[in-house]
Amino acid sequence: MLLIKWGHRQCIICLVENNLSDEHVIPRSLGGILTCSFLCNSCNSAFGSGFEAGARLSPEIRQTVASLEYISADFKETLERGASYFSRFGNHTATQKVRADGSLATTKLGDGSIIVSELEAGERIASIMRKDGRTDAMIEKALAKWEVAPPNCEIDLGADVKVIKWNEHPSNPAYTEVQLSPLVALKIAYEFAALFVGKAIYCAELQHIRDVLMHQDEDLAGVMVTYNWAHKPDTFHGIAFAGNHPAAQFQVRLFGLLAYTVCFPKIAFNHAPIAYTHRLDTNEHWIRLTGTAN
Repeated sequence: MLLIKWGHRQCIICLVENNLSDEHVIPRSLGGILTCSFLCNSCNSAFGSGFEAGARLSPEIRQTVASLEYISADFKETLERGASYFSRFGNHTATQKVRADGSLATTKLGDGSIIVSELEAGERIASIMRKDGRTDAMIEKALAKWEVAPPNCEIDLGADVKVIKWNEHPSNPAYTEVQLSPLVALKIAYEFAALFVGKAIYCAELQHIRDVLMHQDEDLAGVMVTYNWAHKPDTFHGIAFAGNHPAAQFQVRLFGLLAYTVCFPKIAFNHAPIAYTHRLDTNEHWIRLTGTAN
């Protein structure tokens, strides 16, 4: 974590003077490490449970990360927690969500049968048979039969319980989740601006941006944020103040490929263009001036 010190007591969003908490400029769920204590707990929590909550599940994030060779498998798996997958079981299909342990959640097929992970199958079989009043001996016999059951074949365990140990059930991401909110890029740009303008971030001219973030207004955020694709994915995040054209303009890059231009209407900063880069493969990061102020 790269922690930048903040010398003021007001939250940069609601402007309330309160206890300030560590805020990741690029969401931590996306691998961000640039951090500053300039948000109150209330605003920090509101972002975390609001527009940032689904950021890691957005299809464009997950598809981009999946294509990157030098991103760790653990990080890729973390992004999939809670994601929807299409799975096929014989002639039936099901939509399942990935649980915290990486397994697919229990679901019911069109024929009424229940799909559970193999780790839970024994417990579920025992539970069903126990509810039907079967004896411990009958349950033990059924579980023993389940343990040696061949894959992909229906097996009658007795007591009206039939099971299939599915070994061939292709599962693929559904990518039906909501796309990344423009509020994410707007928040990143605004918080990055705070790092180089300091106390000036509290000025009245920036109240419009604070209001959009506080009210989590995606429509108004979309007016200020333009989405572009870069040439190819890469293992870095980047944020840059690109100068005034004539209004303040920022560039936000996530995983190299996802590029956003953020414009602050009627706002200009008297500061040279400045850029921040974080390499996700080596965890190196740096900030550099890139030119002169416009």
